[in-house]
Amino acid sequence: MLHHVASYDTQQHNYAYSYAEPEIRKLLEEYPSIQVVIDLHRDEMAEGTKLVTQINGQPTAQFMFFNGLSYLNELGRIDYLSNPNLKENLAFSFQMQMMVNAYYPGLARKIYLKGYRYNMHLTGKYLLIELGAQNNTVQEIRNACHPLADVLDRVLSGR
Repeated sequence: MLHHVASYDTQQHNYAYSYAEPEIRKLLEEYPSIQVVIDLHRDEMAEGTKLVTQINGQPTAQFMFFNGLSYLNELGRIDYLSNPNLKENLAFSFQMQMMVNAYYPGLARKIYLKGYRYNMHLTGKYLLIELGAQNNTVQEIRNACHPLADVLDRVLSGR
């Protein structure tokens, strides 16, 4: 496992994925055994919205799988943002969602689909996850990590 903790949205938030792409490419080349890339974020919510559920009696931050489609309704396919891994990325997040719903009902929010690609073209098992929001506690976020890791293990191992 490799844990890369750089921040790419400190200069210009809108270019974070462009700033991150070269580093992710470099890491994938340097460590070819990497099976899954997890791009972990917190969502931004209205202060009155709390993304929390109870898992095993513990307040646990809900999370959402986010997918870039390289497609906009107004424009159609975005050729300059092609994603040869689109179907595999979607299938992977749908498998994750189904497994979360089976073992941890209420933990995952609906899968979010958006027009751009968000570096998901770099590998077929790329998870962009919005884990909680700015108003979740650190403990609520931590409480979500074990179920998330459990689901990832179940999906990757096929159990």
